[in-house]
Amino acid sequence: MKARPAVVILALALTLLPSALRPQELVLEAEPGVQVLSACDTTHVLLTCIYKHVENELGVSAGGIIQLDGEQFIVVWMGPGYHLESGIVIEPQGDAVKGLRGQRWLEVYPDQGKIHTSLAWKDADGNRSLSASDSLTLDSGPALMVKDVRLQLRVTPASARAEPPSPAEAARPPTIP
Repeated sequence: MKARPAVVILALALTLLPSALRPQELVLEAEPGVQVLSACDTTHVLLTCIYKHVENELGVSAGGIIQLDGEQFIVVWMGPGYHLESGIVIEPQGDAVKGLRGQRWLEVYPDQGKIHTSLAWKDADGNRSLSASDSLTLDSGPALMVKDVRLQLRVTPASARAEPPSPAEAARPPTIP
């Protein structure tokens, strides 16, 4: 039996509808060394490298509102982003796992949304926290050096969300044990 073109198009449209209705989430990254965002700081959108100007007079926190270039956004998540020597940038997911063996990671650049799992971690500086110069082994790949750690935010347009994020959504991942 041959599918009619209109049926195929309708099925494809219905498949894509949920993603089209979801508010667009942006992953922003602060400049190196910035630990708290305030007025006149800049961030950039990781996937597009477009810079956004922070207009908040007070500090920004998860669950709060951030004003960027005249638009309001809700901060869904705020925490560390790890730049690995391979070029990927990852964020921790869920509760921290002791020793990072089995820790889940969300890739935010370049393949945004890809999930990784760490198999090993070498704490090069002995500070018991994943930091620059440490190495992390993801999935079945080689050990990768952490080149930089920067403040990252995931935000959604305030106009697209009826209510602020739940406490679980807004919670910053805990320090790595």
